[in-house]
Order: sequence, then structure tokens, then C-alpha cells
Amino acid sequence: LHDALPIFRHCFRLMVIAALSVLITACASAPEQSLYEEIGGHKTLNTIYGVAITRIYTDPVIGHYFKGVPKKHLRDQLVLQTCELIGGPCEYDGKTMLESHTGLNIKEREFYILVEYVQGAMRDVGLTYQQENRILKLLAPIKYET
Repeated sequence: LHDALPIFRHCFRLMVIAALSVLITACASAPEQSLYEEIGGHKTLNTIYGVAITRIYTDPVIGHYFKGVPKKHLRDQLVLQTCELIGGPCEYDGKTMLESHTGLNIKEREFYILVEYVQGAMRDVGLTYQQENRILKLLAPIKYET
């Protein structure tokens, strides 16, 4: 029995090393979660834009730009567009920013009012500042798309 103790310890160490190797390999090979999945997917985006749009439509400075635009349509389009940009399963096939805003003469200040409402909604639903910034970084370039 005394001679078996070193062999037992050696076997135990080998089993621990093998178990750790399996865990490390599993962690390393796990697919990275998309930002879309990380934030909670469609449900979270729908909530963010629902909150933001309610505020945008009642804003005294920018609300008039949305007269005649159904809230649900705008929310659905923004959700699809953002979903696609942050790695979700959606395909946005709506209008470009230029097509949507031609002739409106939207001022830079007015654009940033809208952005602030979206940022506030992101915070209200519990996104971290890092998640918020990653989304905004992906959204920012579409402002200039034609």
C-alpha cells in the first residue's frame, strides 16, 4: 500500500491536468458571442428604440421631422438596421440615410439630440457604457452613407 501512494498521486495529477486541458480547450474553442447576442438580441433593440422613439416624437426641436411617420415602422427599421450592424441575423433593406433625410435640412445639433435619446434609452435598458459605445461606433458611419 505504501508503494502505491506515489503511483496514486501521479495518476491523480494526470487526471487533474487532463481535466484542465479539456476545460481550457472548450473555453478556447467556444464561439465568440456577437454584440447582438450579448445585449439580449431583438427584444433589447426593440425596447431601446421604443423608448427612444417615444422621446424623439415628443421633442419640441426634432419631433416635427417625424410627423406622419408611423412609430412602429421607424422602430422596425432601426431595429433591423442595428441588428445587422451588430452581428444579428437581420438584413436591413430599407432606405439609406440620404434617401430618408433628403430635403429635410437636418442640422448637426438636431442629429445629436436624436443620438442622445438613443444613448439614454440604451442606459435605461441596462446596457453598459462599453456596449453602448460599441453600438454607436458601428452606427456612426451610416450617418454619412449615400
